[in-house]
Amino acid sequence: MCAVGVFAWATSAAAYCRTMSCELGEDPEHPTCPRDPQGCVTKGNHVHWASACLNYAVQVDGSAESNLDADQAQALAEEAFRAWKSAECPGGGSPKFEAHFQGFVACDRRESVCAGAGQNVNVLMFHDSSWPHNAGAIGVTTLNGGTSSGLVVDADVEINSQNFPFNSDDSGTMRTSLLYVLAHEFGHFLGLAHSGAPGALMGTNYQSLPMSQNLLGSDDVAAICAAYPPGAALDCAASGPAYDNCQYAVGTKPPECKLASLTQDSSSCSCRLSANGGRPSSVSIAALGILLATLVQRRRARGSKRAP
Repeated sequence: MCAVGVFAWATSAAAYCRTMSCELGEDPEHPTCPRDPQGCVTKGNHVHWASACLNYAVQVDGSAESNLDADQAQALAEEAFRAWKSAECPGGGSPKFEAHFQGFVACDRRESVCAGAGQNVNVLMFHDSSWPHNAGAIGVTTLNGGTSSGLVVDADVEINSQNFPFNSDDSGTMRTSLLYVLAHEFGHFLGLAHSGAPGALMGTNYQSLPMSQNLLGSDDVAAICAAYPPGAALDCAASGPAYDNCQYAVGTKPPECKLASLTQDSSSCSCRLSANGGRPSSVSIAALGILLATLVQRRRARGSKRAP
């Protein structure tokens, strides 16, 4: 249904990059979006959600390979979102967004439904087998939205528990810090691209950084505060439970749909036939697309204190 694009990585020591609508659907083998010297895309609108009241769900199976149940995964997910929410913005205040946990869901694969936003669920899931992406990618976040507006209607986060260990040793040390991985992926969920700034959680080499009580670097703080400027507290109405089941059977090709421009004042995000025939697109963000296992081993002794 959707084309898949991958972010080019910023390689300079300059400031953060934010994801742009031009990147949605960009061919990773033949990128066409213009970029500045630090690798940030310069065309399109910033990707954004219709509301800063965000929802996410956790796939109910957790990861047997890493001895993580869904409750443990959810606790770490909540902590990872809290790291972004707790950033101290220049001039005072914290980023203005809320991330609400909707519950556990049975659907265990990435999926975007065109029929209506009510059936789109933003799911965190683990793949203990049949990892569908590059074996060196420790995590992948896929955003689906409009290539012109940048409005995101769905995001799924996939964790590669097949090739990377998230289990703890006898001392309680997690060989690979899932908290760091989730916080990095949720940065993409929130609309941030890879950064070339030294020490940035959104950098492509974040797994080689020393563990710290504060997950975010100064570049990360600047990025999240630009994307969600401080302001009056949000009044987020409680959302219903996440839609539980996958919408399409395994091997079934979702029906082709066309996405009209979606505006922030619409009551719901629906897919309709558009005059220009523009299609919805997605962008897969490989957190460490060419991550080598050696980077993980360098951090074996620096596990998360919150790891199960």
